[in-house]
Amino acid sequence: MCDENMRGCRFNIYDVTLHADAIHRGGGQIIPTCRRVIYAAELTAVPALQEPVFLVEIQTPDDCVGAIYQTMTKRRGIVNGEEPV
Repeated sequence: MCDENMRGCRFNIYDVTLHADAIHRGGGQIIPTCRRVIYAAELTAVPALQEPVFLVEIQTPDDCVGAIYQTMTKRRGIVNGEEPV
């Protein structure tokens, strides 16, 4: 969906009719068509984007807390708690 590489997928080609002329035969005849078929199959499978979640514990001096909150805000981060030590 986002032009990313597909990993862990395997597609078997069972039947293909190649051009009669040897100069036109090869991957250039099969790959573009196969790419469109696989893309259509991906879209009919009701794909969904998933966002990774990263849970982290940050320990820092008091003078750096503002910069950390600023960075968390830029990255849509959520602060679960703040405990001074």
